[in-house]
Amino acid sequence: MTRATAPKAPPGLQAPRPSGNILEVPVARDDREEPSLSNESKRPPRTATPPAFGAGLENLMGYNLRRAHGVQKARFAAVFGPLGVRPVTLSVLGTIYDNPGMTQADLGKRLNIKRANMVPVMVELEGRGLILRRQSTSDRRAQVVALTPSGKRFTVKLLALHDRLEEDLVHSLGLRERDQLLALLKRFRRLAPEPDLSELE
Repeated sequence: MTRATAPKAPPGLQAPRPSGNILEVPVARDDREEPSLSNESKRPPRTATPPAFGAGLENLMGYNLRRAHGVQKARFAAVFGPLGVRPVTLSVLGTIYDNPGMTQADLGKRLNIKRANMVPVMVELEGRGLILRRQSTSDRRAQVVALTPSGKRFTVKLLALHDRLEEDLVHSLGLRERDQLLALLKRFRRLAPEPDLSELE
């Protein structure tokens, strides 16, 4: 009777050893070294990249001013847009309402609007029948502007809407915070338009 012999194992495997009637399954030997944890510890720690502006956008003055201006524009448009009124329209009508008989030049100076930009606004309001322009009796080069009767009624309606919009702002922010914000914005308007950054070096 021929005695059974264990099969030869391929390279890298231990030959199976008989254990009774059951052959042990050959186990592969991996000659590769396991990565050492000490190699990971030798790597220099990663340094966090500082923010692009030194702070997050939410903490930047210019970013928040731009976003706040966008909110104000949207709020104004929601109330006055259906009436065909823009911020400059309301400013002009309100100023004429408070100063009847003022010249167009004085109106532009009061609102800090250049003459080239003021002319199309006057043409628009005159075309809508809201204002009248006539030559000044004291200076033929100047034009006096005044509200028409319908323009005055329309302006009164706009001013009442604006009061309600301001009241909504107070309701949202609180009177104290609203006054603080207004005071800071007035100070901001007095900043130099061309700052000298060399003084900070």
